Amino acid sequence: MLSKPFARGVVAATLGALAFLGTTHAWSRDGPCLDPSDAPRQGVDFVAAVARQAPAVVSVLAIGQGTEWGDNDESGMLARSRPGSERASASGIVVSADGYVLTSAHVVLGAQETAVLVGGQRRWPADVVGLDRRTDVALLKIAATNLPVAAIGSSARLCAGEWVAALGAPFGFEQSVTAGLVSANPRFLPGGTGEPLIQTDVALNPGNSGGPLFNKRGEVVAMNSMIYSASGGYLGVSFSLPIDTAMRVAAELRSTGRVTRGQIGARTQALTSDLALAFGLDAALGALIVRVDAGGPAANAGLRSGDVVLGVDTNTATAYPEIQQRVAAARPGASITLSIWRRKAPLTVKLTVAQSAPDLPQRVASRDGREPRLGLDLVERTAKQTGGLLEPGLYVRSTSGSAQRAGLRFGDVILAVNDVGVSGISDLDRALESVPQGETVALLIRRGSITTFVPMTPPVGLTR
Repeated sequence: MLSKPFARGVVAATLGALAFLGTTHAWSRDGPCLDPSDAPRQGVDFVAAVARQAPAVVSVLAIGQGTEWGDNDESGMLARSRPGSERASASGIVVSADGYVLTSAHVVLGAQETAVLVGGQRRWPADVVGLDRRTDVALLKIAATNLPVAAIGSSARLCAGEWVAALGAPFGFEQSVTAGLVSANPRFLPGGTGEPLIQTDVALNPGNSGGPLFNKRGEVVAMNSMIYSASGGYLGVSFSLPIDTAMRVAAELRSTGRVTRGQIGARTQALTSDLALAFGLDAALGALIVRVDAGGPAANAGLRSGDVVLGVDTNTATAYPEIQQRVAAARPGASITLSIWRRKAPLTVKLTVAQSAPDLPQRVASRDGREPRLGLDLVERTAKQTGGLLEPGLYVRSTSGSAQRAGLRFGDVILAVNDVGVSGISDLDRALESVPQGETVALLIRRGSITTFVPMTPPVGLTR
């Protein structure tokens, strides 16, 4: 299967999935890659680079019930976590002396508590400032000052064949160093989000997530994110997020707590050579639309399943990852022009970009000790938005914490809190605020044709 971010450090894939590596893309970049001054030489090591970066690399502890990501992908590498247990340690990068720490989103997503271990000694409670699943970036804040800060470089000119090293806590062994070569930059995974990754043969294992990948000058060029494996352990194929992307996302999280992206309300897939032939195209370029969301920009513009988006604001056929990136980079409310291939003929479609739903931290206690919305990730739906196919109400998108333990799941509809009806998220928040902390809450749930009350008791005394 396509790799997900480390399942608390690991991504497992079937043996058959390894064949997918032949269909991924390594793109070339403009300009020469080799600087004569960087030519290979005898005795290349990372002693000075490690000494430079080590003080700014921390351990990140996620405590509480496990995240939705990867619970079925562990391959026995780590025990399934229990509520209140310490899941595992991962790694983080100090990016600001006043306590901001960069790590992987899958590490802290859904944790009831998060902590940062600085210098292998002092443990600081950490707030999740924000996270972004698309890039697997999370920004933490601890109440520390005068912290050593990582030397941030650039991933833009990192070349295949260049030496790099990782620093982190694989299996909890802090400040462990592994080194290897860049295999490809950028690398786009099949079925992925369209975000570019850096492929290396640096050994990464559970606990390396969120740690730095740095060059021999001691500059962080990427944040370690995932591996591709048939066994659950390192097999020579590792992936890291370019630091340019990670820092851009971190800046937006620090400013607003979320990342704003555009979306057009269409689900797409990459074209294979066979699919391209079937649709009358000469090359496997573009994004094949497989579903259009009712009431979304794509539907309103007349797009439909089977259309191929060849380009965004260009008449030139574009690779699938670039189309994904261009749509995501468009600001909500902006107008874009899509070059479409329909029934073996070109046409042009203009539409207005909508805002993609931001990721918000789940299973994280607020400062007053409450669990936000009982671990419910909800979306408001109206008959207009859904084309009349679904009833209006509060739909459950995902669950964590109390809601997950109570058995709630995707697609459930929240109708009331105790005896108070709710039709919007603001209604739910007001109803929950009126319930004293620690008391049992009864949610009226509709699942299919069945309507029933579900009791749940949120945890108390959670502190940051």
